[in-house]
Parts: sequence; C-alpha cells; structure tokens
Amino acid sequence: MKNPYLKKLTDIPMEDYLVGGHVACQGCSASLGLRLALKVLGKDTVVINGSGCMTLLPVYPTTPLLVPWLHLAIENTGAAGTALYYALRRKNIKANILGYAGDGATYDIGLQSLSGAAEKNIDMIYICYNNQSFGNTGHQRASSTPRASYTSTTPVGKVEVAKDMPAIMAAHKIPYIATACPSYPIDFLNKVTKAAEVKGMAFIDLLVPCPVGWDFDPTEGINIGRLAVRTGMWKLYEIVDGRVNLTYIPKKRREVSEYLRAQGRFSHLSDEDIGAIQAEVDREWDELEARGYEYELGI
Repeated sequence: MKNPYLKKLTDIPMEDYLVGGHVACQGCSASLGLRLALKVLGKDTVVINGSGCMTLLPVYPTTPLLVPWLHLAIENTGAAGTALYYALRRKNIKANILGYAGDGATYDIGLQSLSGAAEKNIDMIYICYNNQSFGNTGHQRASSTPRASYTSTTPVGKVEVAKDMPAIMAAHKIPYIATACPSYPIDFLNKVTKAAEVKGMAFIDLLVPCPVGWDFDPTEGINIGRLAVRTGMWKLYEIVDGRVNLTYIPKKRREVSEYLRAQGRFSHLSDEDIGAIQAEVDREWDELEARGYEYELGI
C-alpha cells in the first residue's frame, strides 16, 4: 500500500480543486490553504464555509471550486457539518466533510456550534484559517488576536493574550488536533491526511498571514509565515489523545523582532515591548525543551 504521507514538495498532487478566477486579496494565504487541503482530500469533498474572507471565492453565478461548496452564516459551520454528516450517513454516501472557517467564526461567533459538533465527535475535518482578526469586516480584534497587535478596534495594540483554541478542542476529547501554516506545506498536508484518516472529528488551526490586516507586501506572505514559525511565535504541533508533540523545532530560533518589524500591525511597538515579547517566547521554549518537546495537556 502506498504511503499517503508526503516527504518533499514534488510529492504534492498536481490536481487542483480550487482554480483561478476568484476575487480574494492578492497574496491571500487562506485561499492557498484551501487549495492545498483539497489537493489531498480530493474531489469527494464537501466544503462548508461560515461567512468570512473565503466567502469571496465563489461569486454567483461563477465559482473557482470544483467541489461542492456550502456557504452559510458565520456561526454555523459546526452545525452545518453536523447536519451534513447525518444526512450523508442516512444516504450511505461517503465524502469528506471539510469545514473551512475563519478565526472570528471559530474562536468567537461560531464557538458554540463548533463545540456541539466536537461533543458529538462527528466525522468532519474543521480547518480554522486563522488571520488573527475578523478580517472580512475590517480587521477587528478577535480572541485569536495576539497581544500588542493593532486592529481597527484595538488601536495601539490594546490586546490581551489570545485564546488557546487547540487546547479548548482537546478538552472535547476529539481524536486529532493540530496547528499548521501554508508556509510549511508538507507539514500541513500530512496533518490534513491524518485528519482524514481518523474516525471522528479533527481540528487544524492554520495560521494564514494576511497582507491587508497585518500590513505587509502581498509577495511576502510565505516569508512572514516562515518567520512566525522560525521565531517560535507560532508553534507547529499535534495533539493526539491529550498528548502534545511538536512537529517542527527550529534549529536556531530567529529573533522575534524580525517577525514583528516586518508587519505594520506591530509598528507601534518599542524596543522594550519587543524585548518583553522575546523574553516570553524564550520562557515558553525553555519549558518545551525541558519537557522534550512532548507533554501531556492534563485536560
């Protein structure tokens, strides 16, 4: 049997189920994330989209998607996934159910229906494309917004600590949880493959650098994502049966200033502010190293 996991970029399937012609922003990492995910999930996939940036992909009567697409209110991705799961099961139809919703629709407005789907442990892959704000309505603060980030509702970075959404999902005892970033496509796609293999619900928190809300040149999205990971500010890991395992460990972490100074949303930060963020990141990684980069959540 062929090993389903990818080892190099040339292993990524050539088939595309998200093609050209959509009107998402230039350099949009969220559309790239969906394009990559569909490469491994294939044509037998139904995408459920709660209102957000990705709602801009199909503009009636045209669509860039070659798979079924269900769009509904921002809070309903989990509820629609649950309904579709039972409908397909009654008809004995096998298909991947992919919930693809933003962080505002996941961390905040849609948390209730997502929790309900997770509590039922329905057979669904839920990917949160996380641009760390309510991006589609002007980049307001969400509970995913990192500390000190500028948003249209938190000028000069009046933001508290972001919610730990993967830990919340782990508390539901679903079989697979992971973080990812399109800047590391092999890591991301292998996690999508694992999510499709498990029986029950899988959740992936996908960091998608946003050139508009984060204020950087649209050509720099992949580099910004790499810096997020290489500075240690966005960790790539999996949670299986309550155990956290890091899937990427930077050999030598870059300074967080490289990541922060590359984005307008952090331009108000002083050297002292950046030093405090660096110290916080260093403490987190010291603890991870002491644990061997693998530990129990204790939920």
